[in-house]
Amino acid sequence: MKNCEESDFQENFENFFERSLNGIIYADLQGRILRANSRIAEWLGYRSCDLKGHIVPDFLTIGGKIFYETHLSPLLRMQGFFDEVALEIVHKDGQRLPVFVNALECRNQCETYDFVRLTIFKAIDRSRYEHNLREAKKIAEVNLYDERSTSGFREQFIAVLSHDLRNPLGAIKGGAFLLLRMPLGEKGLAIAEMINKSAERMSTLINDVMDFARGRLGDGMSLQRQQVLLEPLLLHVVDELRHGMPDRLIKTEFNIPLPVDCDPIRISQLLSNLVANALTHGSADGVVYVRAFMNQGKFELSVSNAGVPIPPNILNKLFEPFTREETRSSQHGLGLGLYIAAEITRAHDGKLSVQSSSEETRFTLRI
Repeated sequence: MKNCEESDFQENFENFFERSLNGIIYADLQGRILRANSRIAEWLGYRSCDLKGHIVPDFLTIGGKIFYETHLSPLLRMQGFFDEVALEIVHKDGQRLPVFVNALECRNQCETYDFVRLTIFKAIDRSRYEHNLREAKKIAEVNLYDERSTSGFREQFIAVLSHDLRNPLGAIKGGAFLLLRMPLGEKGLAIAEMINKSAERMSTLINDVMDFARGRLGDGMSLQRQQVLLEPLLLHVVDELRHGMPDRLIKTEFNIPLPVDCDPIRISQLLSNLVANALTHGSADGVVYVRAFMNQGKFELSVSNAGVPIPPNILNKLFEPFTREETRSSQHGLGLGLYIAAEITRAHDGKLSVQSSSEETRFTLRI
């Protein structure tokens, strides 16, 4: 009798899940989609099975990605839910749909958080939203004389805002550091550690946005070039990434006997972005190779990984800002890593290329 009741409950739940008028997504604690119903898949232009493995921000606008990464995700981890958040999801053909999103971290039988349930509703006042959007566009067309000046003002605003965010963020990081040194209970220690990790994540995002703004303002990436032996610096970058992902294998082959004329901090940043990209998108059980050597007076650095090759249509726009590889699952981020690597290369008058096949994907820097 009990088995029959459980079977009926499961059948009713599946019927509700698939026939719901609202979108429903189950995701892990990192935001990666475990299951999605047909309603949200229809709104995004995919099949339900195609959404599995993507992360939730992949289907938001650029502004929505930033808001989710810097606000919603930390808020969800802090209080276990958020509700009535207005966002825009993006259909695969580029069309936007305004929605309200509720999210709740759900517990398993051991009373630990196991997954996140997101319920997505179409915005109720859609017509008023579209009317306001059209009115806002008219006002923008009247007040903004040309796209170049508008873009410059926006990017200057981003740069100033990112710079001014450093001070309060520094206070948060300092406070978290002090809390971690205090005799806190297990729950207090976990909260302090979460604050510290979120602050570090925000610091990385701010640095990426500032580099993006510098590159787009016309001044380009700022450099402090000098003659430097790069091998110790490159090994330090690799060791940091090994520490962050101890289950992944990174092998190095370095032969750089002479100093290189470059900005060592920027080259370290470029290598960190390329290796992080390889670890994120490469085969989980594959080796990431980092090679660097001098070739006829030129410095060459390459990062390669095994895994599914990057499609040609993605290769063409891989170094554009806010770009992710659409055919692969992704970690949190704004899609600026490869763009910033390309800007660092451009500032050095170098060349950054990529080749991808079934054997390996390889990014190569030449200065």
